Amino acid sequence: LVSGSPVSFIQNLQKPLFRYRPIIPIPDDLNLRPQIYDPEAGVGSGEGFGDGVGYGSGSGIGRGTGANGPPPPYPRKEMFESANSNFSISTGFSGTGLSDALVGEKAGIETAASGEEIGDLFEYRIDQPVTVVKNKSALIPIIQTKMEGERVSIFREAADEQDGDAEESEDEYQAIQRANPRPMSGLLLKNVTPMTFEGGSMTIIDRDAYAGEALIERLKPKEQRLISFALDLGAFVNVEHNEAREPSRMLKVVNGVFQVHYFKTAKTAYSISNQTDKKKIIYIEHPVRKNWTLATDYEKPDYATARFYRFRIEVQPFENKKIVVGENLGMMDRYNLSTLSPKDLEFFITNRSIDENTRIRLAKMIELRIKINQANAKIAEGSKEADAITADQKRLRENIEALSKTSDAKRLIARYITKADEQESRLEQIEKEKKAITAEKERLEGELANEIKNFEIH
Repeated sequence: LVSGSPVSFIQNLQKPLFRYRPIIPIPDDLNLRPQIYDPEAGVGSGEGFGDGVGYGSGSGIGRGTGANGPPPPYPRKEMFESANSNFSISTGFSGTGLSDALVGEKAGIETAASGEEIGDLFEYRIDQPVTVVKNKSALIPIIQTKMEGERVSIFREAADEQDGDAEESEDEYQAIQRANPRPMSGLLLKNVTPMTFEGGSMTIIDRDAYAGEALIERLKPKEQRLISFALDLGAFVNVEHNEAREPSRMLKVVNGVFQVHYFKTAKTAYSISNQTDKKKIIYIEHPVRKNWTLATDYEKPDYATARFYRFRIEVQPFENKKIVVGENLGMMDRYNLSTLSPKDLEFFITNRSIDENTRIRLAKMIELRIKINQANAKIAEGSKEADAITADQKRLRENIEALSKTSDAKRLIARYITKADEQESRLEQIEKEKKAITAEKERLEGELANEIKNFEIH
C-alpha cells in the first residue's frame, strides 16, 4: 500500500486548440464622405493665393439647341467598348494621356460645345451634332480649360453630439472627424473663365496619380470655391474649448427689477501641427453661431460664409502654430429687488458686478427684506398658536357641559374654567402682538418700497 496525495489529471491531447484572433474594425478614415463647401458671403476678401498654383480639369453632360442655319457637317465618330459593355461616344479624340490634358488647353479631349448666358440661366451649345446609338448614352466634353487654384487643407471640427437636428449623413461624417482630428486635403479653385461650371463630382489627378474625388456646387465666373478630396495625413489639428463669464458691463433697474448685463465668452484654441517638410495652407472653418459675435481682440477670419468663419493659416515645415478664436454672447440676469437674497449679493460681489455704493444699497434692501420675513414668521407663529388655543377651548367647553350634569364634578369644572380664562388672556396678548408686528411689517415694507423706487445705478 502507498499513502500520500499524488497529482493526477486527464489531458485531452486530441482536441485541437485555436488561438484567439481579435477582430479589428475598419479605420474610420477609410469611410470618408465627400463634402461640399459654402461659397463666400460678404466678410473679408477671400482672395489670398500663395506661391503654389494648382490646375484642374472637369467634364460634364450638357444639352442645347443650335442657332438657325444649316447644320455643320457630321464629325468623325468613334465608339469604344469597355469590359463591362458600357459604350461612350466622343469626337476628335487625340489619344493623348490624361497628364497631357492637364498641361495644355488644347491637349487631350477637344470640347464639343460652347456656352453663353441666357438671362439668369446658362446655355451650353453643342457645336457638332453627335449621334447616340439606341439605348446607349454619350459622354460629351463640354469645357476644357485651365483654372487658377491653390493647394490647401481644410479643417472643420465635428459638431456636438447633442445637435439632434443634424442629418444622419452629417452625423456619420462628424463621428469620423472626432476619430480623426486631421484636416482634409483640398484645393481653392477660382473660375477665371467666362463659363459657368455646373456642380457635380470631380476626379483629382496629382502628378499622373489618382488623388481622390470631390463634389462641387455650381461655380460662376470669377467665383472661387473650396473642394476636398482626401484626408491630409501630414497635418494634425487639436481643438480646445473654454467658456467663461465676464464681469458685468452694464447695470440697470427697470420697474423694480435689477438687470445685470454681461458677456459670456467662448474661446476655441486650434493647435495646428505641420508634420511634413513642405509649407501648408490650412483653412480653419469655425461655425457661425446664432447671437454670438467674434471678439475683436482674437484671431480675425479671412472671410466668412453663411455658416462658417474661415481662417487662412500658413504653417511652415514641421511648425506648430496655435490660433485662438474668441466669441461673445450678450447675456442678462434679472433679479427682483423685493426678493433679493444674501446669496445673490454674494454672487454680485464675487463676479465684480457691482461697486461699493451699490453693494451698500442692496445690502440695506436685503436687511429690510429679512426683517419683513421675520415679521411674517412671527405673525404666522402667533396665528398657529391662536388656532391651537381655540381648538382647546372648544374641547374644554364640551367637557364642562358634560360634567355639569353630575353632582361630583365641581372641582374639575372649576379647573377647566381657570384654564380657559388663562387661554383667553393669551389670545388677547397674541392679538395685541399681531397688531404691533403687522404695523412694524407695514413700516418695513414701505421703507423697502421707497428704497426700490429711489434705487439708481450711477
